[in-house]
Amino acid sequence: MKIFRAVIFDMDGVLVNSEPMIRACAQEAAAELGFLISDETYITWMGLPSVQLRDAIRHSMGSKFPMEAFYEEYKKRWGEKVNLGKLLANPGIKTLLEVLKKKSVPIAVATSTVREQAIETLRTTDLLTYFDTIVGGDNVKNGKPAPDIYRYAAREINVPTNQCIALEDSAIGVKSAVSAGLHVIMIPDLIAPNSDIRKLPRHIVASTVDAADLVLELITCGI
Repeated sequence: MKIFRAVIFDMDGVLVNSEPMIRACAQEAAAELGFLISDETYITWMGLPSVQLRDAIRHSMGSKFPMEAFYEEYKKRWGEKVNLGKLLANPGIKTLLEVLKKKSVPIAVATSTVREQAIETLRTTDLLTYFDTIVGGDNVKNGKPAPDIYRYAAREINVPTNQCIALEDSAIGVKSAVSAGLHVIMIPDLIAPNSDIRKLPRHIVASTVDAADLVLELITCGI
């Protein structure tokens, strides 16, 4: 029987309901500047670390896209939504984290978001204190889909990657966790996985509530 000793979470779309907010802020900011970001374009950016994200935006939107003005407008709109209380933990997540803590299961975050921004998001949603370590996209040289961030997080909690469960919502994140050797649960958020991506994770579930139930089963019983 295979035993799992730790859980590593992606943040946006897994721990918190931020992906629809991020998309809305990006689309609204671009529209304010006279540009259109389609849903199809936005989806290609999901899960990318900050440096690669800027390159992807530039590639998609063209050389005339006002990047710095866009980011300023984006930050303003994000702050407004956060202040209105729209950023929340996903259903089932707090209960799962509480149970894992009681069981003394090491838990970490591996997110493409810059670490300080991730800490602020987790603090805002009252999740920060549950985690043993937070690894951001700026903590590794090669971001998702490279395996580096999951390997880093596993080292931080001193658990081999093959004894860790990963929760991911994006294709890029799934590729990263699978490449690092984790047991991956995918919770698709804004886009359903295609046939190639569906072959990668060990499980695909419909919601974070379903994912929470599965994590507890795997931690308790193994496979």
